[in-house]
Amino acid sequence: MSASPLLRLTCAWITGAALILVSCKPAEKPKGAEAAAAPKEPAKTEEPAAAPASDAFLLLPGDYAEATTVADLEARFGKANVRKETTPEPRLVLFPDDPTRRAYVTFHEKEKFEILASILVTDPGSRWRGKHGVQIGMTIAKLQSLNRKPFSLFVNDAEQHSNVHDSWSPALDENDGTLGTLDVEEGEHLYFEVTLGPTDLAAVKVIPDLPKEDLISSDDKRYRELQQVIVVTGIGASSSLDDEW
Repeated sequence: MSASPLLRLTCAWITGAALILVSCKPAEKPKGAEAAAAPKEPAKTEEPAAAPASDAFLLLPGDYAEATTVADLEARFGKANVRKETTPEPRLVLFPDDPTRRAYVTFHEKEKFEILASILVTDPGSRWRGKHGVQIGMTIAKLQSLNRKPFSLFVNDAEQHSNVHDSWSPALDENDGTLGTLDVEEGEHLYFEVTLGPTDLAAVKVIPDLPKEDLISSDDKRYRELQQVIVVTGIGASSSLDDEW
């Protein structure tokens, strides 16, 4: 029995509607297309940690003075970072467990820890700096360049360990009236000083007639071959009770 014209018309209409719906359905995006189209967030880079505020005070002589007290140092660096020691001598140790910031502080009145006498830094790689950027490991040639003139150093032994204290301007006369830049400047209340030593003892031993227990100039002709061998081994600042700052 054949389908009635009405039934055939109804089926045709349903089929046509279905085709229209299929043709109107939006095309599916291939997998991963949305991820590819989405803008990528820029990779986050970690910013370096800011240096502790106390690092601003790792400068010698800076604003330190005979009047600087234990309480001043505790306020500046934190009480936990200031330790009293009685041996080998009464002194303070700043940042005793951190060689990059460690320093040793002595006083004229040792038992009372009063009237600051000196601050000394000796650790390689220390973040402490001397005036004009002097640091441990700097060569004597660079030190003289920063001072802008030769200076005097006292050689303690045959291995050429030496120290410079208040002798950055040894030649003050009518021909040379300038101060070395590492000398005491306006507003400073401590002398800047350094200790020096060799990085290569073999290089020292082959040079004849080197000074021993003697005061010499940094441009001494015997030191010509040691300009890159003798380096700063310690930086410090000190006071003398004889001075009126």
